[in-house]
Amino acid sequence: MILSKPILSTIGLGLVAVVSIVTLSLPDLPLHAIGAMALVMLALLYLTARSLSGAFKALRQMEEERDSLKARLATLEESESRYRELSETIADWYWETDSEQRFTWISDEFETTIGIPPTNLLGKRRWDVASERMEIDSEQWQAHIADLTAHRPFRDFKYWLEDGGRRPRWVKVNGIPRFHPDGSFAGYRGTGTDITAAVETAHRMHMLNRAVEQSPVSIVITDLSAKIQYVNSEFIKITGYDADEVMGRNPRILKSDKTPPETYAAMWAALSAGEKWEGELINRRKTGELYWELASIQPIQNVEGEITNFLAIKTDITQQKLNEARLADLVEELHRSNQELEQFAYVASHDLRQPLRMISGYLGMLFKTLQPSLNDDTRTFFGFAIDGAKRLDRMIIDLLEYSRIGRQNDPLEPIDLNQVLQDATRHLEVAIAEQQGDVVVAAHLPTVSGDRSELVRLFQNLIGNAIKYCAPDRPPRVKVSCADTGAEWVMSVTDNGIGIAEGDLQRVFGVFQRLVTREQYEGTGIGLAVCRKIAEHHGGRIWVESVPDQGSTFLVAFPKGGPVHQADKSGINAHI
Repeated sequence: MILSKPILSTIGLGLVAVVSIVTLSLPDLPLHAIGAMALVMLALLYLTARSLSGAFKALRQMEEERDSLKARLATLEESESRYRELSETIADWYWETDSEQRFTWISDEFETTIGIPPTNLLGKRRWDVASERMEIDSEQWQAHIADLTAHRPFRDFKYWLEDGGRRPRWVKVNGIPRFHPDGSFAGYRGTGTDITAAVETAHRMHMLNRAVEQSPVSIVITDLSAKIQYVNSEFIKITGYDADEVMGRNPRILKSDKTPPETYAAMWAALSAGEKWEGELINRRKTGELYWELASIQPIQNVEGEITNFLAIKTDITQQKLNEARLADLVEELHRSNQELEQFAYVASHDLRQPLRMISGYLGMLFKTLQPSLNDDTRTFFGFAIDGAKRLDRMIIDLLEYSRIGRQNDPLEPIDLNQVLQDATRHLEVAIAEQQGDVVVAAHLPTVSGDRSELVRLFQNLIGNAIKYCAPDRPPRVKVSCADTGAEWVMSVTDNGIGIAEGDLQRVFGVFQRLVTREQYEGTGIGLAVCRKIAEHHGGRIWVESVPDQGSTFLVAFPKGGPVHQADKSGINAHI
């Protein structure tokens, strides 16, 4: 036990038990033997102490390495978690193929995404399951197959895949080759993503872009400060500016001093209130030439309802304005010519009647004086001359009447057609009785805006013709009725007379147009021309439907809102 103290002080408490055991186990030996043994023990203990010290160091090193390994494992787990989350974000499913490009494994997410059980694809190659709409011999597929044959990685290969409902789905796949430990090719492993929504969106955007670019109207998009951000091809064609010349600039570069300021004020008032504005603008091309535009401008809102841009859709209406101006000039010229013609007809007719009355009067006096000494032929000739003078006077009277239509400046007023038809039939009572005719007028006729005397003349002519041009084998029957078409009142006068051939239905309304001989029916050929002019003066129209030998129906349409007068054309030529 004596030897244990220095040992304890040297190697520590951990050796006490060993020394004690050794000491107690020693047999009774001589002192020198014990000393030798002690020296041996000291040597052994020294060596043991050194060994234990190294073990302690190794243990401490192992503990440090263990802690380092734990840290590295934690980092690895975090990295793996990050990779897993990322892979789940960028891919919808995973797959593997063998060396023959046949699917050997597809993750369950494939069925959730595409709608096809993975087992349906196992043992098949990618081009075996692609949609029939894809051409496998296309350049895209040939390039992909070349990558697979060369065992090269590939990215973003896109193709159509038929889902369970036979609806084609666009998918995108990425893959890297796999190799066996001996370096031989084992197949591919990769990811797949359903990109149908993205492809369809891109297709719609491409289609929309083509539609906008090829649109026959000018399209401009600006930001809130009215700086141009986009113009289409039609804008470039109309204005003469290139896109680069107008980007970032205000559309006022097109502005001329011809558009009224109140037009711009109304435009910005509407746009500032978030409303659409439509109107006409007179702008200036790059060349300085003026042109008209019909513009529709409206705010563009984002999903939050905030206005982010302004969209302008504009149509070049310059040619339309020129045509309108030209048409207005022609209408004005025609109106002036008609007025001059009517004035000429009125004056000429009025001046013609005076000498004609003198001729007719002197012929009558001469015939009366010479009648006792005239032979039959001479009497006949006198009769022809006097009758011709009377017919000419009748034609002049009708021509005067024709020229007067529409010349009165009296405003049109509401006219009850019931009263008009009563007056017209009363004026024809004698003619109706002579032909043993019958005229039936419908009750509750409408009220129209018009000139009473002209309307009486219109229906008196129509009913009078129906009585005059009756069939020789039957008495005339005339029916007057009215139909409501919504925008118009359509009056009809139907008879059972001789009718009109189809080729004459338009010609019948011309001046001095007679479809029968004078020997058959008396007339000047002006009556229906008068009817057409009266109808047009009232903003209406007249036409006829007829079957020869069965009868005719003359129809007159009156607008319910009254006559539609010529629009004010002032200002049309102001800036063109």
